[in-house]
Amino acid sequence: MKKITIAGFALAAFLLAGCNNADDHDINGSLTQVGVANDFYLNNAPAASIILSKDKSHFLTLSINSNSLHTLLTKKEAMNYNQNNPNIDASLNWNGHFIIDKNKPSGLVLRLESLNKENNTAKIHYTATLVSPKADTNKTIQLSDSFTLSDSNWQKIDKLYQQQQKLQAKQDSQNKETSN
Repeated sequence: MKKITIAGFALAAFLLAGCNNADDHDINGSLTQVGVANDFYLNNAPAASIILSKDKSHFLTLSINSNSLHTLLTKKEAMNYNQNNPNIDASLNWNGHFIIDKNKPSGLVLRLESLNKENNTAKIHYTATLVSPKADTNKTIQLSDSFTLSDSNWQKIDKLYQQQQKLQAKQDSQNKETSN
């Protein structure tokens, strides 16, 4: 676990230090969580998107499938650098469209700060460096903040995690039967 945490911090530092120009895309203050969308698949696994916004036309979408959600909840961290992890993604609509790109330094680190199952809340920190997908521009936006999932939004995420746990148990059972 220590190795993953060190790698996560190193990636977060690189993402924030590697691209220092926001190119007239000033994002001040925290984005307000507006919801969780689920009932879709990302990389052939059940997924959810957390949508953070200041208003209807400026929003950040963090998408995570059940595999990376399991990693986030058990190892406290999940990341995607230059699209090396298809189980987690981010995009930003803010005076243009910004993504994690294969060819430009970009990425996302999610870190679980706290989880309270009694109150159905989770606090998650994100660090993202997102770039314009247009080949003729180097526009970059960097974001780093925390948000809290509460009540029904956490329950949607927890449901996804429970689905992954059941699927994993079924696969483990099938593997055990096959090996006997």
